[in-house]
Amino acid sequence: MVTRSGGNAAKQLKTVLEERSWLRILGPGLALAGVIVVLTMLLTGRIDLSRFSGWRGGDELAQEAAADTPVKPVSLAALGEKSSDTIRIATFNVHGFRKEKASDPTVMPVIVKILSQFDVIALQEVNGGDHESVQAVLSLLRASGGSYSATISEPIGPAEYAESYAFVWDNSRIQLIEQSAYVVDDRSNRLHREPMVASFESRVGTEDGRRPFRFTLINVHAARNEVVDADAVANEMQVLDDVFIRVRQFEHDATGEEDFILLGTLYADTKGLLELGQLPNVVSIAGDVKTNTQRTESRDHLLLDRTMTREYTGRFGLVDFQADLGLEVEQALRISDHTPLWAEFSAYEMPRFQQFDAQSESTSVASEQAPPQVTEK
Repeated sequence: MVTRSGGNAAKQLKTVLEERSWLRILGPGLALAGVIVVLTMLLTGRIDLSRFSGWRGGDELAQEAAADTPVKPVSLAALGEKSSDTIRIATFNVHGFRKEKASDPTVMPVIVKILSQFDVIALQEVNGGDHESVQAVLSLLRASGGSYSATISEPIGPAEYAESYAFVWDNSRIQLIEQSAYVVDDRSNRLHREPMVASFESRVGTEDGRRPFRFTLINVHAARNEVVDADAVANEMQVLDDVFIRVRQFEHDATGEEDFILLGTLYADTKGLLELGQLPNVVSIAGDVKTNTQRTESRDHLLLDRTMTREYTGRFGLVDFQADLGLEVEQALRISDHTPLWAEFSAYEMPRFQQFDAQSESTSVASEQAPPQVTEK
C-alpha cells in the first residue's frame, strides 16, 4: 500500500508490484493465451483489424470527423520509436475498464498497443475494486517484451459513480518517485471524484551534467453533470483551479517541485474550463480539439504552466485508433468513447527561474506534511 502522511485510510493507494509476473485470475488460461497471441500479431503487423469490419460507413465517418478539427491525429505508426531525448505523457479514459473488457481479445490488443507508445499514461474509469483490468494490461505489456508498472487508487466517489485512477509507466524510461502517489483530500465533498496525484522522473543518463526531468501529474475525471452550468458555484471547473493551486503549493513546499500537469477528462472546451482555464499562464495545450472517439466534443485536456514547464516541446496529438486501425464506430466504441491525448516533453530539466533553484534538487516527499485539501472559497 502506498500512503501519504496525513491522508485517511480510505484514500490509501495500491501499487502494483514491479516484479509481479503473473496475472491474478483473468479467466480460463486459454483466454489469456489467446489475447497474447492476438497482441503479438497486432504489434508485429501480422493482423489487420480492419478485417473485423462488419458495418458500413465507418471510414467515411472517421474522415468526416477528422475534417472538423484543425489537428490531424498522429497514427500509431507515425509516432515512431521512443527517443532518448524526449518522453511522451498521455491521458486515456478507457471507459468502463473492468474485467469483462480486459477479457476481450479484440479490445485488449488495441489498448495495449496504444499504451506501449507512451512513457507515462494517466488512466480514468478503471472499474472493479480488484483492478484486474490494469493487471491484465501489465501482464500483456510484459509478455510483449516491455517493462511496465502501475499505481492504482482505491475506488473513489459515490457508489454509483465510483472508479479508480491509475498511472502506467515504462520502467526502462520512467520511475515513480517513492511515496509520491496520493488522492487529494476533499473533506468538503466539492468533487465527485477527487483527483489522484503522483510524481515521476525520467530515467536518462546524467553524464553531461543535465538533470532528468521530474514532474507531477494530477489525474482528473470530472463529473459530466457538474460542468454544465457555467454559473453554478458547484461547477467542478470552479474547484479544480483550487486543486491545481494547492497541489502545486504543497509539492513545491515539500520537494521544490515546479512542473505540474493536470490531465484527464473534463467534459469541457476551453471556454468551459472557467476558473481552471483562467489560472495565470496555465493553458490547455490541445485547446478545443475534439477528443471523443466520434470527434464531436472537447472532453480531454492536458494543462500546464507554460512559464514553468519549459520541457514541453510543443508537440502533441491524438491517437485516433478508429481511423488508424480501420475500425467502424461500433468497434471503436468497444475500446473507448475517448481518444488518447498525448504531449511530448524533454527528458531533461530545462533552465529554471533562479528563485526555485535552491529547492529543486529534492526528490522525496516531506513526511511531516498532510496532503493538500480542497477548501471552500
